[in-house]
Amino acid sequence: MDPSESLIAAELDRALESRTFARSARARDLLRYLIDSKRSGHAGRLKESAIALDVFNRDAATYDSAIDGIVRVSVNRLRELLDRYYADEGRNSGLRFEIQRGGYTPIIRRSTPAGLPDLPRIAVLPLANFTGDANNEALCDGLTEDVIDAMTRVPDVRVIARTSSFRFKGVALDVRHIASELSVDALLEGSVQIVADRLRVTAQLILGSDGTHLWSHAFTFASSERRELQDALIDIMLRSLKPGVPVLAAVPTSAPSISPQAQSLIDQARGLNVTQMPENLTYAETLAQRATELAPEHADAWFVLAMVRYSRRSAFTSVAAHEGASSATNALQLALALDPDNAQAISLSAYLLITESLQWTEALQRAQRAVSLAPNHAGVNGRLAFIQLCFGQFAASVQTYAHVFSLDPLAPPARYHYALALAASGRTVDALRCIEDGRKLLGDSPLLQETLCSILEMSGDINAAASVAQKSLLQYPASISIMMHAAYALAARGALDEARLMCARYSAAPTATLAPQHDVRMYVESGGPDSDAFFSHAMAVASDHEPQVMLLPALPIFKKYHRDARWQALLEKLKFPRP
Repeated sequence: MDPSESLIAAELDRALESRTFARSARARDLLRYLIDSKRSGHAGRLKESAIALDVFNRDAATYDSAIDGIVRVSVNRLRELLDRYYADEGRNSGLRFEIQRGGYTPIIRRSTPAGLPDLPRIAVLPLANFTGDANNEALCDGLTEDVIDAMTRVPDVRVIARTSSFRFKGVALDVRHIASELSVDALLEGSVQIVADRLRVTAQLILGSDGTHLWSHAFTFASSERRELQDALIDIMLRSLKPGVPVLAAVPTSAPSISPQAQSLIDQARGLNVTQMPENLTYAETLAQRATELAPEHADAWFVLAMVRYSRRSAFTSVAAHEGASSATNALQLALALDPDNAQAISLSAYLLITESLQWTEALQRAQRAVSLAPNHAGVNGRLAFIQLCFGQFAASVQTYAHVFSLDPLAPPARYHYALALAASGRTVDALRCIEDGRKLLGDSPLLQETLCSILEMSGDINAAASVAQKSLLQYPASISIMMHAAYALAARGALDEARLMCARYSAAPTATLAPQHDVRMYVESGGPDSDAFFSHAMAVASDHEPQVMLLPALPIFKKYHRDARWQALLEKLKFPRP
């Protein structure tokens, strides 16, 4: 799929003979030298010193790049002229010449297809590990996630989230099939090698409709220049996806450099956090803590530590809720002090503002600011959607979750949280259709069954909810969430004592310490007639800051208590803002 020699030669002649290059003999000589080096396979020797000697006739004995900046200045000027040429005389050219950001290697790529939409969707597939060392999987995954996260900050490009694109890790499928599954216009795929102490990433941007390679290029940087490699990748992607966009302004500013050892720890901790398994989270916290010791000035290290700590204290993963939350907050504060515009850190801090200090309004504002910084980050948008749900802003939550779902179409949480928002807004039929589509595409899971129970409960179909919960409990007997729904259905059908007994049995089980007890009991008691018991546990949830505290004010199944005087007292205890 690479352009032929004749096409490259013709495009080079057109550029050199254009009005844009007419008055700059130095730029013409430099462009010809760089393109000829690429065509002859000598792009690897395109170092500053070689260019200075070959193009600008500098003396090898006296040339010092620290003093003489002719190469850097001339290459920057050449980039400007190429941008000007392709914006005017060369706008209809089938090929484009560009100079790699952070280096001197020329990139020869096809012009952007005319059919590419104004708001293109792109999937960054997991970079393949060609290093020969299985221990470098975290490095490859980390590089992939870096590119995804950085691209989410670009308003005019939608990038598929990690949880969906990583479903194709190590899977041999035609790129057109993957593009169809993810509903994307283009895919970035590639591989990672390590040569001496240098990272070599070979990447291709491929048109999803027909598999055409828009460009293919090998990026080589020192291991300590990982951020520069990321910037170079994003630069060429944006140029090919969004011609005419001021690329340097759109690409996020790189973070300070970080040692490969600390970056490796961050990559490993981030990968372990994705699993959400308690034993993995424990090890992930150890790795992240070590990363902050090695790189205390690096915001990513502190954010990953905060993220892991938050995961450990989340519902059903840790009993040390207060300790975990406060330590997560401390790490987040350090991350934001180093990088005040870290969208993910801002977003996560919005959750903690509610669960730790009940600052609802400021939390919503923070979540909205995070989305403005990373408008196409699924996780950041997902947190905003959940907070909107907690505020009872059901229509807004549905709209935000729909965006999350479009960014993460193969991730169960994105789909099923969207279904919950639909149900909360009264769109039960749409919510059930979303669930059924998920079953066909993703198969069964505890999360699917939990969500289905919630939807049926919100719709008032207790018999159907009971049937689903009872069958699911046989399939997933260790799921506390499904037990909670089964007990709620018993209480709602008049068997409150039996529901309480079910809760007691689970409380006595070895895994009971992992469950926030008042959350479960409050939910179950809401199914029965004992309002005293409900408010007793609800007040405890508010006092102990258990996870359900966020949804407590707006959850539809609690609506029957809204006229009770104790409900207002509960909202005051929660410091929930009045309309």
